[in-house]
Amino acid sequence: MERMVDKVDVTPGPVAEKNANRGAVWLRFVGLGMELAGITLLFAGIGYWIDAWRNHDQMYATALSTMLGFGLAMTRFVVKASSTQS
Repeated sequence: MERMVDKVDVTPGPVAEKNANRGAVWLRFVGLGMELAGITLLFAGIGYWIDAWRNHDQMYATALSTMLGFGLAMTRFVVKASSTQS
């Protein structure tokens, strides 16, 4: 029985390079998402520590610092995402 072999040239061309670059951008966005979550959680933790240290009944420092951290992280995300489009 004879084995069938495709005689197709499989050298990488421009399409393969384009797909490889798109994959790298996708991974970059994953990293930015992790940064967004990490920065938000870091600021939330700092706010929680302030509220615990000051014995606050209402968690105002936690809420404010979480919103501040998310705003800063989202600003960084948008700036970095916009720079990959150029």
